[in-house]
Amino acid sequence: MYKYRIDTEYFSQRIQCSRDDKYECLRTIQFLAEVENVYHSGGVAAVDRLLETEPTKFSAVFLYRAVELFMDVKSSQQIRTVLYNRIITSNFVGAQFLNGVVITEALCAILDKESSDYIFNFLIPSFFGIDFEDNARQAYRDFRRSKMKLQGS
Repeated sequence: MYKYRIDTEYFSQRIQCSRDDKYECLRTIQFLAEVENVYHSGGVAAVDRLLETEPTKFSAVFLYRAVELFMDVKSSQQIRTVLYNRIITSNFVGAQFLNGVVITEALCAILDKESSDYIFNFLIPSFFGIDFEDNARQAYRDFRRSKMKLQGS
């Protein structure tokens, strides 16, 4: 699996964060949904244009590097290995850890051609805990609603 296996105890200790931290991570869900949408409609070149045209969305170093890796590497296993190594060696905890896991798993699922509904209604919300899953799903629904409004205008 991963070069450095993350056991359940390590994972559960690191991912703990406040509701406020989780709310901050909801923006990441919307951004990843945008990456997924752009990737499926225009491929790597479209994602590269997104990086160039909206640099403020990529201001977080981990996110920027993760998307670069996503564009360059075509193996979800390699992406997972590199990003989890960065999460571990950077000693991420709390919101940083949650954000890192969400970014890693979403990008791998996108690359593996999982359906966006599965990724953003089941996979990603599962990292937020039962009491916050609906908020994570709502972030995706809000993205889809805003995308539909833009297409309708």
